[in-house]
This record gives sequence, structure tokens and C-alpha cells, in this order.
Amino acid sequence: MTAIRYQGRKARRAGSEQRRQAILDAALNIIVTDGIRAVRHRAVAREADVPLSATTYYFKDISDLIADAFTLFAERALDTVIRPFRDQAFALIEEFEKGGADREQLIEALASATTAFILDELHNRREHLVAEQAFLQEAILDPRLRGLADLYLKEMAMLLVDACRAFGSPTPEMDAEVINARIMALEVRLLTHPELADEDTVKTRMRHLLEKLVPHE
Repeated sequence: MTAIRYQGRKARRAGSEQRRQAILDAALNIIVTDGIRAVRHRAVAREADVPLSATTYYFKDISDLIADAFTLFAERALDTVIRPFRDQAFALIEEFEKGGADREQLIEALASATTAFILDELHNRREHLVAEQAFLQEAILDPRLRGLADLYLKEMAMLLVDACRAFGSPTPEMDAEVINARIMALEVRLLTHPELADEDTVKTRMRHLLEKLVPHE
């Protein structure tokens, strides 16, 4: 597994680490609100409310600052978004396996859980989705981020592979790719058209997909 590795100068004291984190958070805020090309030392210093010299001390190169901001984003997302959703999905499938639920009940439960996840992202963590899109795009341009992007996407893929395997898919890897692609495409669509982000719209599409993937007994 690819290790999460930061590029900029390391902080040596707790107070210094807090300042460094504030700089990275400020860069992420700018990326979400104004786009990645707006990330400049002076703009980040202003957003973080730190001296300009602090940003240049930790990050002499603006590309290092951008890379580390996305590294922090990925690290947090793995811990607070992707892995908790994995645990929720596994708990749901395990509960249905113990209860002997039928196929339609399982599809309905999985569609509901996935819909709730997507809508929570859109309504309560929109900044996460915008940063995710920017992160994956920047990984195309910056080779230093590609390993981290691979790790990030692999974590989501493994969640879905294990879930597909648990509901009896004969081709869990392929089905996981289909689900992941559908979720990401739907999230992009709803980011650009938030008026469509309602439960019926999302759940109908997730149920339609799962109907095709969950095998009949």
C-alpha cells in the first residue's frame, strides 16, 4: 500500500504543526471556493491569518503546498468518509445475512444506505466532493499525487469489492467498478445541478443499478 507522504518542511513543535495545518486548511478552502489556480502564498497566508513568511517557510514551492493540501484531504477522507461508509455497508450486509432477508429487501436496504451516503455528501460535505474532484484532476498533472490517488481510489474500490462479494456477486471486482463509476458520475452531476439532489432521484438510480448487479438466488 502506498504510504501517505508529505512534501513540505516538517513542523518540529506542536504549535508549529498547528500553524502548518492551518496553512493546509486555508489552501483547501481556496481550492474549494476559488479553484486550484487561486492558491498562491499570499492568498493562503491571508486565508490562514498567518504571516506570508510562514507559508514560504513550510512550502517554498507552491506545488508542494498544493500537493500537501491534497495529501491532508485524502488522509482525512479515508478516516472520516470512506472507511466509516465501508463499516456501515458491512454491518448492513451482515445484519441481512443473519436475518435471512430476501433479495428485494437487500436491494432496498443497500439503495437506501447508498442514497443516504450520497445525499449526506452533497448536503453536508459538499466541500469534500469539490476537493475530491480537484484532487483527482491534479493527480493527472502532478506525478507526486498519483500514488496517493491510487491509494484513495483503491480504498473505495476494496470497500465495494467486499460489499459485492458479500451480496454474492460472481464478478465482484467488475461490479465494484460499475458501482464506483456510477456513484462518482452521479455526484458530479448533482454538484453541478444541486436542484436534482433529492432522495427519489438518487434512490431510483441506485436501486436500478443494484437490480442489475445483485444476483438472483
